[in-house]
Amino acid sequence: MADGNQQPYMVSSTYVGGFIRALRSQALLTAGFEAKLGPALRAMVASPYAQSWWDGALTEQIVTLVLQEHGPDRLEEAGFFTTRNSVGPIITPLISVIGAIFGLRPSTLLERVGDLTSTSVRGVELSWTSTSETTGRLKIVYPSSHGGRLVEPLWRGSCRFIFEISKTIGKITESKVDGSAVTLTLSWDAKR
Repeated sequence: MADGNQQPYMVSSTYVGGFIRALRSQALLTAGFEAKLGPALRAMVASPYAQSWWDGALTEQIVTLVLQEHGPDRLEEAGFFTTRNSVGPIITPLISVIGAIFGLRPSTLLERVGDLTSTSVRGVELSWTSTSETTGRLKIVYPSSHGGRLVEPLWRGSCRFIFEISKTIGKITESKVDGSAVTLTLSWDAKR
């Protein structure tokens, strides 16, 4: 586990179901692609809501196949659509409260990234470090032998959602993968 995190690495059915829908909407989850899946993955794809939480290692298997077959840009798009269309509606009330109290800026959302992701993933450590009013670093640490380069495109998509929901033009200026950890450096335009 990452730095003493006691929870097993799990992904919610909400995220898995949204991810499957995103893959289908982008024509990435075709019959030919599904034929490459083993029995456990086929069961997850057929019934993503059959259980509340899925083993993170299993979910990474489909991420691996998507990355190999379609590349990181298409996986990033799937991550964006999953976050916006499936996770977004669940966390929007919390985002509204955060915005009302602290202002709706990327930094105010990213400072609470652990709370925002708690409905999607367990057993992963997230931290945000502001480096200025319009920049900072998001670090995501997975248990050993998970995460890393496989999930980096998905987190890029999630960051795009943060920029979209805060109505801010932003970008990822740097991405580093170190084993099971991903660190994304973000910057955005100051609000007018």
